Amino acid sequence: MDAVPAPSAEARRIRGEYFTPPPLVEAVLALAVPHVGPGPLTVVDPACGDGAFLAAAARLLPGARLCGLELDAAHGYTARRSAPAARILTGDALRGGWDALLRSLPDEGEELWLGNPPYNGTSPLLRDARAYRTLRARLALDDALPRGTSLRDDYAFFLLLASERLADRPGVLAWVTSATLLDAFLYAPLRRRLLDRLALREVVDLGAGVFPGTRVRTCVTVWRSRRGPSPSPRFRVWAPGAGTVVGAPARPFSVEGPEWGLRPVPASASELDARWRATGEPLDVLVPVSCTGLKTRFDELLVDADADTLLARIEAFLRARDLGRFARTHRIPETLLPKLQALRRTPGLPARTDRRAIRPFHRWAGARHRGGLPDAARAFCYLDRRLIPRGDHRLVGAFDPHAGDCKLVFNLRELPLAATVLEVPGCIPAHRHTRFAPLLVPERVRSEGVGAGRSGAPLGPVVPNLSPAGLAWAARVGGPREAFRRIAAFINSPEVQEVWAPAFGCTRVLAVPLNAGSPGFPD
Repeated sequence: MDAVPAPSAEARRIRGEYFTPPPLVEAVLALAVPHVGPGPLTVVDPACGDGAFLAAAARLLPGARLCGLELDAAHGYTARRSAPAARILTGDALRGGWDALLRSLPDEGEELWLGNPPYNGTSPLLRDARAYRTLRARLALDDALPRGTSLRDDYAFFLLLASERLADRPGVLAWVTSATLLDAFLYAPLRRRLLDRLALREVVDLGAGVFPGTRVRTCVTVWRSRRGPSPSPRFRVWAPGAGTVVGAPARPFSVEGPEWGLRPVPASASELDARWRATGEPLDVLVPVSCTGLKTRFDELLVDADADTLLARIEAFLRARDLGRFARTHRIPETLLPKLQALRRTPGLPARTDRRAIRPFHRWAGARHRGGLPDAARAFCYLDRRLIPRGDHRLVGAFDPHAGDCKLVFNLRELPLAATVLEVPGCIPAHRHTRFAPLLVPERVRSEGVGAGRSGAPLGPVVPNLSPAGLAWAARVGGPREAFRRIAAFINSPEVQEVWAPAFGCTRVLAVPLNAGSPGFPD
């Protein structure tokens, strides 16, 4: 067979392909093999890349049958050379290739599913409506996921497909995945589904940087098809080069709802969480109205460090006859010319600029700006509903959450947690899990949510954005503005950052105690 050209590094990045270092391949096998039963064995890698797992299995398990599936023909060619005894199919596991792989497997014996399925943050499958709809129906995702949520990463679909297979036949699943599997809020339904089908046996937190050129946190999980009572799973922290994985200290732990996190929870974190919930309120209850940040969808046009430069650029854009010349003059990359042209074709585009649309734009970046915002992060944006796609401007009817000179800015369910109070007018851009809460909101928005702004009915007087318990607490500590400052101080406090957040920061909303003597809440 002739060699096939290898895909580019960019193509591999988009598909989430990061090939597994040999020490990690050996570690996964060392963890998995002790859980395999006697008798005939088939080793399966449904995203086999260059065949590293299959080649290692051929050396360690010489009697096993080897089967693999690979999306890219060039990597499939390399895999066949790495593991000549393996049967390697070419196909897309999430678009029909999975069933072809299953048909190639023998009926007898156990299966050992090994590998490092792709994790790419946002799966390309989500942009393929037909394929995604087919997979959702097959995996019954509508029954497993809360309304309004979805799985975002390819590895999640691979896990569900493999668990479906091993729920009905004996075998072991041992995969390297993103560590979001262990504790991310988004994947709590996935963890619950896996735990319902399989017995969790091993968890290894690999930390960040195992794959050269990346800082992504990864883990190894080992699952066994159910066959009676199972011992407690074991948790390890390990990095290649730090001795053998089986020699790393292992700690038995239990998995509990509602998050179904796949790592031990320190008693100190549980005690803090229980105490704060007993004496306070979850942040999203205490501060009932918060919004995700502004997305201009076109910062190159709509954002600038200088307000006058920004206004002149928007004015030139609105009257330009030659958008190519406009782009060159204002140093907008040529690749964005189609985007400029599409925006100019938008119905109802304004004929001229309005200086009132210039707003301060505060580029808050989470923990890097904990407690304050440097001057370098301050800019200006042109906030006009007609230039920004619907919803991304966060304006809801008559309700403008960007107005006002005081906002609590914070992030939810992403580490590291951080918060600050910005006491100057301006917009907060979208940044990962960042939310911002205006200090003052219309009364109906506070009681009914931001959707009240769509009704067209009067929204009532402006009131503090705090719950009844929060208002009573604010009266004791110096008012709503001081309450916002204390909430930010609490989120940034050592007990939250060092004890609570590592255990619950990715899965729970922080409860804020409303009593004296708690961190950030002096008498």
